[in-house]
Amino acid sequence: MALKPGDTNVFGMQITALNGRMVDLECPTCRSRGAVAADEFQSTRCGSSACAASQGRTE
Repeated sequence: MALKPGDTNVFGMQITALNGRMVDLECPTCRSRGAVAADEFQSTRCGSSACAASQGRTE
């Protein structure tokens, strides 16, 4: 599957841009932004304290 801007994963993280092997992401809930390796996109959750409890974290 080729990733493209606008794609979202199961946690709602949305791709805003592609940068080689990295993707820029935005959380639709708190609007935090970040980047992650493209092969980790599908398992990436928002890391903000505002969203941690709402994205299935149990640690």
